[in-house]
Amino acid sequence: MEIKSHEVNSIKIAEIVSGEIIIKSAQDGLDLMGNVYYQGFDKVILHEKISPLNSLI
Repeated sequence: MEIKSHEVNSIKIAEIVSGEIIIKSAQDGLDLMGNVYYQGFDKVILHEKISPLNSLI
């Protein structure tokens, strides 16, 4: 997982980039949000990638 930093109008934005699924539960999402907030970011961008297995359900 990589966190790319962007700033727009004095707002720090964390762009989360990963080649794998990083949020598998609500707790994972909460931990990620806490992590980026602790690092001083105001907003988060997540890229959604649909797994082929999930599309069959």
